[in-house]
Amino acid sequence: MKKMIALRSYLESLSFCHRIEKLDVWAEDLEQTTSGKYDGNSVLLYTMKYRAVFSVEGFVYSKDPIELLHTRLITWLADNDKRSDMEDAELNISPEVLDKHTANIEITIMFEEDVYIVENEAGQIEYAGRTWELADPEHDIAESFDLLSSNE
Repeated sequence: MKKMIALRSYLESLSFCHRIEKLDVWAEDLEQTTSGKYDGNSVLLYTMKYRAVFSVEGFVYSKDPIELLHTRLITWLADNDKRSDMEDAELNISPEVLDKHTANIEITIMFEEDVYIVENEAGQIEYAGRTWELADPEHDIAESFDLLSSNE
């Protein structure tokens, strides 16, 4: 749930979340699709889908408009998450106005994350008779190539 954790860190860095006890985060409706696809140096073990819920209590919307929070969330997602292939890519913000200055806000966002493992003798995961660990995949990038034509 790296994306949820990263977004929490981002929200905590913003001025309105200066009191950490006012921000609560949890995951709901976790689904996984098992793959086991070998991908060069790693194995795509499964893809995880979940709804991340962010609850902000006492958001001072008279100081920081809710539209600013919404905009910051959209731009963070644009910079940090590929969402074009997702069915439920839009985030939802539900404010509960408490008075002329504050509101409780619930933000829900669907995330998808691939979970990879790489072989490691000191790893904690046993799979296919070998020892593995969780890891971000390393992709080999070709720096050059030769194109050969078979119609010569």
